[in-house]
Amino acid sequence: MSIHHLSLRDLGYVCAVAEHLNFSRAADAKAITQPAMSERIRHSEEVLGCLLFERNKRRVLVTPKGKDIVALARSILDTADAIDGLAHAQEQPLSGTLRLGVIATLGPYLIPHLLRPLATQYPNLELHLTEGLTEQLLDTLTSGGLDLVLAAQPVERDGVRSQDLFFEPFYLAAPKGHSISINTPVATRTLNADDMILLHEGHCLSGQALDACPTKRSSGVERLQATGLETLRHMIASGSRYSLLPALAVGKRPPMKALIDYVPLADHRVGRRIAVCWRNSYRQLGNVQALADTIRTSVPNSVEHLG
Repeated sequence: MSIHHLSLRDLGYVCAVAEHLNFSRAADAKAITQPAMSERIRHSEEVLGCLLFERNKRRVLVTPKGKDIVALARSILDTADAIDGLAHAQEQPLSGTLRLGVIATLGPYLIPHLLRPLATQYPNLELHLTEGLTEQLLDTLTSGGLDLVLAAQPVERDGVRSQDLFFEPFYLAAPKGHSISINTPVATRTLNADDMILLHEGHCLSGQALDACPTKRSSGVERLQATGLETLRHMIASGSRYSLLPALAVGKRPPMKALIDYVPLADHRVGRRIAVCWRNSYRQLGNVQALADTIRTSVPNSVEHLG
């Protein structure tokens, strides 16, 4: 048998197993049974005449040749999606399904600004949102599970391109009346990493906040870490330590706002650059530009447009 005996669906099954490294999870993602998934993978290996996966009861590994085939299969699927997009688009981008990943420290504060403009300008768009950490989202992007990702620069990943959207300055968030917030704006030289609450490792925002401090953390100081921005905000309101929050998160002030001072920094360059990212093989570049334009025109004035 030749490659012509494989369908795009078969290639999608191969890519799903490569992404999840688990036949049951891959089957769930493709809405088929685990035995059916195993049978289609066996069929693909028979047609290609090579082993794509090494598997036993404990794990699944992609073979060296399988990695090369999976990479080509993803490129073929991207091209097929582009053809489908061209065929069904009504002379405008963002028609059909768009799988968008957004880092967790951005999504809850940016997406509410986008939903109405996207629905108004692109009524045929079906937006599927995924929230997570940067590396997890980029892994899913490169494996074909997402179309675009919104993340903070720098994004350094082989096979991924990015375009800057806006610069988001940081604000000092401190308990009401804290000595550090007496002078406004706050000079970054007064920040002490030992007095800060940060997000857990894996959130790039933690490293960006520490980069603003002139001194790094002492090894013997207790580290307070939060699982998310809202938990971080609660910890600031109830304690004696402070942190840095992105402007969009500051704009959405919860009921405990009376317990927290939000103070601008004297150095307006302290912040993060938000970008849209896509695979090199992604062909629907009209979607990239349309989403970028919508974001730039929809975000509040608290951020600076880029690009």
